[in-house]
Amino acid sequence: MPPDSSATEPADEKVSILIVDDRPDKMLAHETVLSELNQNLVCAASGKEALRCLLKQDFAVILLDVNMPGMDGFETAALIRQRQRSETTPIIFISAVNDTETHVSRGYSLGAVDYILTPVVPEILRAKIAVFVDLFKKTEQVKRQAEEREKLIREQAARAEAEARQERLAFLADASNVLAGSLDYDETFRNLAHLVVPRVADFCIVLAAEEGGGLRQVAVAHSNLEQPALRKLAEEFPASPAARAGGAQVAKTGRSQMCCDLNNGELEEIFERPEDRELLLSFAPTSFIAVPLKTHDRVLGAIVMVNTTEGRLCGAEELSLAEELAHRAALAIDNAGLYKVAQKARAESERANLAKDSFLAMLSHELRTPLTPVLTSVLTLEQAEALPEDVRESLQMIRRNVELEARLIDDLLDLTRISKGKVQLSLELVDAHLLLRNALEICQADIDHKNLSLQTDFAADKVCLEADPARLQQIFWNLIKNAVKFTPEGGRLQIRTGNDDGQLRVEISDSGMGIDAETLPKIFNAFEQGERTQLGGLGLGLAISKALVETHHGKLTAESAGPNQGATFTATFPIANSDAGAIAASIPSSPGARKSMRILLVEDHEDTNRSLTHLLRRRGYEVQAARSVESALKLAENERFDVLVSDIGLPDGSGIDLMQKLKNDHPIFGIALTGFGMEEDLRRSHDVGFIHHLIKPVDLNRLDALIQQSAAA
Repeated sequence: MPPDSSATEPADEKVSILIVDDRPDKMLAHETVLSELNQNLVCAASGKEALRCLLKQDFAVILLDVNMPGMDGFETAALIRQRQRSETTPIIFISAVNDTETHVSRGYSLGAVDYILTPVVPEILRAKIAVFVDLFKKTEQVKRQAEEREKLIREQAARAEAEARQERLAFLADASNVLAGSLDYDETFRNLAHLVVPRVADFCIVLAAEEGGGLRQVAVAHSNLEQPALRKLAEEFPASPAARAGGAQVAKTGRSQMCCDLNNGELEEIFERPEDRELLLSFAPTSFIAVPLKTHDRVLGAIVMVNTTEGRLCGAEELSLAEELAHRAALAIDNAGLYKVAQKARAESERANLAKDSFLAMLSHELRTPLTPVLTSVLTLEQAEALPEDVRESLQMIRRNVELEARLIDDLLDLTRISKGKVQLSLELVDAHLLLRNALEICQADIDHKNLSLQTDFAADKVCLEADPARLQQIFWNLIKNAVKFTPEGGRLQIRTGNDDGQLRVEISDSGMGIDAETLPKIFNAFEQGERTQLGGLGLGLAISKALVETHHGKLTAESAGPNQGATFTATFPIANSDAGAIAASIPSSPGARKSMRILLVEDHEDTNRSLTHLLRRRGYEVQAARSVESALKLAENERFDVLVSDIGLPDGSGIDLMQKLKNDHPIFGIALTGFGMEEDLRRSHDVGFIHHLIKPVDLNRLDALIQQSAAA
């Protein structure tokens, strides 16, 4: 260790010596004698002046003349001794009176350390004063060292307290991280038990409150079992009634209990039964603590802690730490419980959604399937050349209504896809004007039927978009159909396009019934039609269109001056970084000569099976029809087919099962038919090898095109 500088510094410091004498000559003589000591010499010419000096500072020694006018040396000494700071200051009397016995005895009675008669021998006076100077210096040195030692002890205690506080905060922070690390209810209890041991206690049991009011043991932890008492405690205490009794009182009252002296009757407040107290004492515990697991409004359980190690602290700090840990654990347990409830609610919600999706899929299948034979038969009849005009108009009316019903079913499924974020786009470069004209052509019959005036202004010169052509045409069709629906006979439609800041703008305006100010902000909500419900429909078209536009990174807005003032719907889309040449390159060339293909058609709906078989044969295909997986496999044993056109849902299996078995024999081009139309159906049929997936009612021309595509593959 380096030398303590404080031990040497006081020896070099000057101390003060007080000289009290009323005669200047004697004062000068004393100063001359004592100057060789090289200390601070303070002179006072009277007792009163000496007392004033003592109020200002302390002195190592006082050289006091006995015979002074007014207040003599003895009176001055008596007053000096009455002051606490100077009651032990050494006083040396100097006197010329040779009444030794009287003066000396009086001087010593006043606390003098020496009595010198004049004439004074300089060496003797100097030596005596030097002794008291040295004594004063050493006394001051000891006092300083004691003060420094006391200061050091205080600093060490403060540092130890700060370190303990920091360790406590670090432990609680780590405990919070551990407790928050799991949302599993039981695991949180176990984590709590292993946090308590060994930091807070040698042994602990965690009890969880049950709905009936009882306590259930959920976790046990203990430290080193080499101690016989602790090993016995771990083996016998958890299964005993005393374990639950130890936490029952704190769980009931919500207040902690601690026993640091287990022999003074404190246990009686916790354990009512003598046998429980006797069992606990048999483990030779040094302390017992029980704290509640309490949130803001309820008690979730209790922690029972027992210590068996001698010397482990037991006091307010330890109880406070246990309570703070219990509070943080209660919050974590409460969160885990809430998460468990939320998970259960989520699982129930998912089951409900799954049931809803299954219902919608089955409903879609049951509604779509009967439409296919109707639609295919109507299309075939419309192609007859000698058909009377009134019959042709009736057939067109039937076809339009069948297509409308299919569209309504599609809207219901689209809404489900959009709400789950499962809309998938097949992006390619498209000509927006071409798709807009296609949509307009589909709606032309309705426009003519209502004798509407149509004005078009396709002014946009940049119309190349990266989009899903089917979805983009669906958007345009919905908007045009909506305008036609809400415009009375003889009204006016306007369709305009333009370019603004790298965007394609498509505006569709009508002179129809308009939208009131209250309905306008909600017009894109599902099932929201405001005062327009009398014209029928589900109110899904605009909601679906807005979602599809936004999926294409565009924007759809609505404007209306009010009821009977018409409405304008504006869709904007980002223009693709390409040109018309790229669009042309992406359009497949027209097919060459038709090829006859061997087709295995599998459909369990009798009318659909019959109509598709008949119509496909009329188009030159060799068709073998089956109504189940078993009958299809029998046909495949005797004949090799080029194309499989199969329904997904079959009586004795599924089209997916059939496709898997046929592929094992030889490659076959698969086209799936289904009335379900859900994303999961599309994915499963694609994964098993179906190249295309057609949703009922089947578009015969589309089916024909796909079959011809298989011939070119």
